Amino acid sequence: MNSLDKLKQLTAWDAEPVLSEDDLSELLTAASLEDANGLAPINEEWTPTYDLNAAAVAGWLIKAGRAAGTVDSPASGPVTSKIFDNCRTMARVYAARRKGSVSIG
Repeated sequence: MNSLDKLKQLTAWDAEPVLSEDDLSELLTAASLEDANGLAPINEEWTPTYDLNAAAVAGWLIKAGRAAGTVDSPASGPVTSKIFDNCRTMARVYAARRKGSVSIG
């Protein structure tokens, strides 16, 4: 499975509020990392390497922002606020999976 397909799964991209493939491509670009050979994404020989957890966090926050821009209807109850809360919860789940590093000089 390629990185784009994996990110689609991690973000439930086609569930409301949806993310487009352009959104996902931008998220992957922002989450690009040096590859195992130390090559930066700008290098032509770079092997695509991404922090998928960081991309998923950003994706879920975009979805939360889109949910926040909608209004609950009296007939359906507070659905929008639940979607917003769920998106923020998913962002926290993937944020917790990110590994941090500290440089000691």
